[in-house]
Amino acid sequence: MKLHSKIMLLTLPFLAACGGGDSNQSCVTTGNITTGNLQKSCVADSHAIPEGIWYGATTTSLAAQTIVLETGQYFSVYTSGGNLVWLTEGIVSATNGAFSDPATVALDVSGQIIAGTMTGTFTAQSTLAATTTVNTLPTTTALTFNGNYNSAYDTPLAISDVLGTWNNPANVATTATITFASNGSATGTQGTCTFTGSFTPRATGKHILDGTLTFTDPSCATGNGVAMPVEATVVNSQLTIVGVTPQRSTAFYLAAAR
Repeated sequence: MKLHSKIMLLTLPFLAACGGGDSNQSCVTTGNITTGNLQKSCVADSHAIPEGIWYGATTTSLAAQTIVLETGQYFSVYTSGGNLVWLTEGIVSATNGAFSDPATVALDVSGQIIAGTMTGTFTAQSTLAATTTVNTLPTTTALTFNGNYNSAYDTPLAISDVLGTWNNPANVATTATITFASNGSATGTQGTCTFTGSFTPRATGKHILDGTLTFTDPSCATGNGVAMPVEATVVNSQLTIVGVTPQRSTAFYLAAAR
């Protein structure tokens, strides 16, 4: 196919792969093709993920809280009037401010599990916007949510910050409580479900406690004797604990204050 000469005379900027076999760079070539006066500049791709704690809302008027750990694991919790509607969990990767997860899992309050994908964009320590291909039935349209970065994430969270008993707000339908001891151990209830746990500050010094809950009653969604890794944080005097089983078959969410 012949190209018209007038096209060849244009001064064109375009993206190109940089030389040297480095696929972790984005390059732009500018100049005049006909004169051969071309210049190429390359910058290293950023693979930073949207790490942090984010608060926002969905397009369906649910409150959205998203926690993204430095490992890429994330939890997005969607609530209405303080009550859990559903959450998503997965591992996110990113390039130059665009992130995705090809295998997100949504778990709703009734125990329904939906697999899907998530894509989005973010500005570090500022804002994010994302769309998931999953939603709670009978709604099957993709759901969009946003988030604003909360700077509390950049401060350490200690066991001393959570000592004592926390109770869920009165507007939450299921009664829940959790009590932390100075050694990081915890005991709690959620409805008729009982559990014990242990927590330690996250080694990265972020505003997260790593924990494990062991459920000790047959009425628990996991069944009796099942352990689940969880993450806990406290923002604006509200405690949030969230986690999923390693099989991604059951989720746990607790919001409480004291």
